[in-house]
Amino acid sequence: MNVPAKLEERISQKTGKPYTCIVIKLTEACEKVVFLENAEVELLKLMATNGQKIKLTNQQ
Repeated sequence: MNVPAKLEERISQKTGKPYTCIVIKLTEACEKVVFLENAEVELLKLMATNGQKIKLTNQQ
């Protein structure tokens, strides 16, 4: 299953500070925002600088 998702930097409405999140498009009317910790953001940056693509898989 492929689900459209994108990495975004947004501004917090509460604090006014920027944060990085993944926005998963579930349907035309519904998105799921996944908040990332600093370590997760740094891992994504490392992968991007190495030219690697990110692929999420369902492992059970």
